[in-house]
Formats: sequence, C-alpha cells, structure tokens
Amino acid sequence: MKGNERDKEIEGQRDRVAQHPIPALDPSIPRSLDPFPEAGSPRTAIELSGLSFGYGQRLLFDGFNLDVAAGEFLGVIGPNGAGKSTLLKLMAGLLRPGRGSVRILERELGLIGRAEAARTIGVVLQENPFAFDYTVADVVMMGRNPHLGTFQSPGRHDRQVVTGALKFVDALFLRDERINAISAGERQRVVLARALAQEPQILLLDEATSHLDIAHQQMIAGILVELNRQGRTIVLLSHDLNLAALYCSRILLLDKGRAAACDVPERVITGELIRSVYGVEPIVMRHPETGRPQVLMPTLNSRP
Repeated sequence: MKGNERDKEIEGQRDRVAQHPIPALDPSIPRSLDPFPEAGSPRTAIELSGLSFGYGQRLLFDGFNLDVAAGEFLGVIGPNGAGKSTLLKLMAGLLRPGRGSVRILERELGLIGRAEAARTIGVVLQENPFAFDYTVADVVMMGRNPHLGTFQSPGRHDRQVVTGALKFVDALFLRDERINAISAGERQRVVLARALAQEPQILLLDEATSHLDIAHQQMIAGILVELNRQGRTIVLLSHDLNLAALYCSRILLLDKGRAAACDVPERVITGELIRSVYGVEPIVMRHPETGRPQVLMPTLNSRP
C-alpha cells in the first residue's frame, strides 16, 4: 500500500473513532457512578495506602503508597518483574493486600459489592483466554452483566451499548465471529470493548496495545485519550515508554515493587532514570510535534 493510501486509511480510522463515541450512561445508574465529575464528586479515584503484598516468602510491595486523581491518565512502566501487573490486580480487587488499604472513589474496595465494583472499574488484562468459543457480540455483552439483575435478559439499551463499544474499537465487523477464531490483536480490541460496555468510571489496562499493528495502536491510544477527556480515570500499564510518554499525564516508574519515580513524563523519561532502572543506555529525544520525551536505543556497536 502506498504511503498516501495508508495515511488515508489511518485518517479513516480516526474518523470512525470520532463518529462513534461511547454511548451515554444509562440514566438509571446512580450519579455516583457517572464518569463526568461534578461539584462534590470524589477527587481521588484510587488510593493505595501502606500496601504490602508478596508471593510466598517474597515480599514485592512493602508499605507502598499511591494516589490517582479522578480524571487522571496514569501510565505505569517498569522492567519485567517490577510489579506492574500485580499492582493493577490489587487496584482491581483481583488480589488482596497482606496489609494496607485500597480505596476506590474514597471508599474501601473490600466494602464495595462485586456488581457495583464492576460498574465502577473496567479491567483489561494482558492475557484473555476463553474456554468457550463465544461470539464476539456475546463476549462484549458480558460487560453488561453488572447492570442486569439475576436472570434478567439484556434489553435494547444493552444491545446498543454493545454495538457502540464495538464500533468504538473498530470491531463491529467481528460481532458474529467466534472469539477463538480471530487474531490476538482483534481479541485485544474485543476485550477492551467488553470493558467499555461496563460503562466504568475507572479503566485499568495491562498492555492494551500489545499484539496490535501500529495503526490500531494509535487508534486505541486515541480511544483512551478521548475516554480520559470525557472524565474517566485511566491507568495504563505498558512496556512502550514512548506511548506512555506521549499520552499519559503522569507516569509511575516501578522498580522491584518501589516507585523509582512518579511525575510528569518529562521528569520520568530521562536517561538517568532509565539507565538506573532498566540498565540500558538510552537516547532520549523530544517528539517534534509535542515536545514530549521519546526513547531511542543505541546500536550495539555504539556501546562503550
């Protein structure tokens, strides 16, 4: 495909995102779950206080503290084994800390019922195996379960939300496909659509752009930016330092369960910090359009 044709295709994907915003929240949902902040709304979306957690005899987090403001776009980066995925699971309530507390919208997570928690927090994990070969539409409809009563069947509004979520991630054409028959990148977009169908106020994502080609990486980044602009709190775990630096308002750099830095991208994506945490000698440059830091790796023969 020629360059100008590819540019038109990418621009078309951007247009599709703009034309299909996430459906408005169901008016019956309590205002405390509405993602658009108003006066008196909680100012802190996630608060981790004195958090300790480990696997077996190995303590990963010890007295860890973190506040994520409502409406923030936080990136979490760090090498393998730094604790990124564990931190996300602690935020989501998928793991319980040995000590300390997790508060969501200024309420103890352990005191929030499962259905309410699922209406409040959407989670996209890195691995999403499916034991049964559901259709894509059925997978995304699962995101509506927290809004349905026991034995209640999905209604017209639920089907509209599912359609809107699939359109939003450019996956409506997959709705009748079997989830295990589509590519890993397509599956990643479907799982994101399922989380969006929950209509959550907080979205936690572990490597949301993994398995995606560069056009869909840009598309998903644009979706997250738009959701954040609408008022949703986004926490994105990523190995892609450049993506985090471009789109996140603040970055947490984890190193063996401790915060090596937590600040705006310009103060975290630095040669000194990357060298200290990753053990590599990066070339840090400024993006020509945004001025935000971007990382290049030197060639092997350029190392001393």
